[in-house]
Amino acid sequence: MPATFEGFGLKLLYPENWTLAPRGDDEGDQGLTLDLPSGGFLSIETLPITRSDDEILAEIDEMLREQYGNVESQEVKLTGASDGERAVDLSFYHLDLVVFSRVVLLDAPDSTRRQMPIAGRLLIQFQAESRDFDENEMVFSALLKQIRDTE
Repeated sequence: MPATFEGFGLKLLYPENWTLAPRGDDEGDQGLTLDLPSGGFLSIETLPITRSDDEILAEIDEMLREQYGNVESQEVKLTGASDGERAVDLSFYHLDLVVFSRVVLLDAPDSTRRQMPIAGRLLIQFQAESRDFDENEMVFSALLKQIRDTE
């Protein structure tokens, strides 16, 4: 039986063995993080319209480079992506493991904008060790489809 998240205009089904991580006071209630049992995570954050995709992607790239050193980055086109959707695959080494991080930026659905008028985009990040990333990529795609199909 899948678990359900409802918040900031989204209703998402996700695997019951994934854990909804508590958010700190400094993180607010405008996003969520789901922890995978194997140590990876999926996060969704609402973003104001005031920042460009290029700025956001550059900040994420810089943060990962500061933390992990060498990071490979490649913009990708995902199946089912809308015209304004951007996706970047990043990979790096951590503790002798290859880690993949997929970052997707897409327009916030109308239901999110009704609850949070300033929210123009969603930032979705899925990160896990390469084997776990591959094993859970279909689940990530299904979550992404749920978001894209939200009205």
